[in-house]
Amino acid sequence: MMKRYKVVNKTRFCIFITLSFVLIFGLISLIFSKERAYSSVHEVKYFEVEVVEGDTLWTIVSRHITERDNMQKLIYDIKKFNGMDSSYIYPGDIIKIPTSYK
Repeated sequence: MMKRYKVVNKTRFCIFITLSFVLIFGLISLIFSKERAYSSVHEVKYFEVEVVEGDTLWTIVSRHITERDNMQKLIYDIKKFNGMDSSYIYPGDIIKIPTSYK
């Protein structure tokens, strides 16, 4: 013989069924979603330049950019990319320049 169940509280039962369907539908749509989350973290490619006597950030950057680029913005970006607080560089230092500036 099959055991029969009796619904004691119709309101709770309806809420349970509704939430179950919403949860199942949400999981199914999440699994089959065409939109994929992509990481915003990306690897920036760069090349290294060794500082020699008499070099400044201005002269190093001027060797590696085109005329249409904004020199001050590029120097700011390169300082930020290298974690530099000031524009002082010394012979033997290695400056990383993103390849997008070459």
